[in-house]
Amino acid sequence: MNLRFEDHGRLCVVQVDGECVGESAESLRRACVERFTGGIEDIILDVSATSLIDSIGLEVLLDVADVATERRGRCLLAAPGDTLRSILEITRIADRLEVHDAVESAARVLR
Repeated sequence: MNLRFEDHGRLCVVQVDGECVGESAESLRRACVERFTGGIEDIILDVSATSLIDSIGLEVLLDVADVATERRGRCLLAAPGDTLRSILEITRIADRLEVHDAVESAARVLR
């Protein structure tokens, strides 16, 4: 999995490219926590290029959202493909995350 970060003031867009599984999912958690510690308040996780996610990856999404909430920020999920969207709905994780069709629509919510 490759992670790319775009910082925009207090907002960070994290592009998650590839498989969000196992240890790579843990690296996503660590990277997001580091961003929060560094002063970022809100994170948008762009999962448009995420090809696979496992239970650890799903747990990481929830954990990052929880950390954001604890720090009075938000974590939004943007552009999940059909398969990931189905997984989020089946597991009811979509009920706990803010899911948007695109990074742009997620960013508008944070303004």
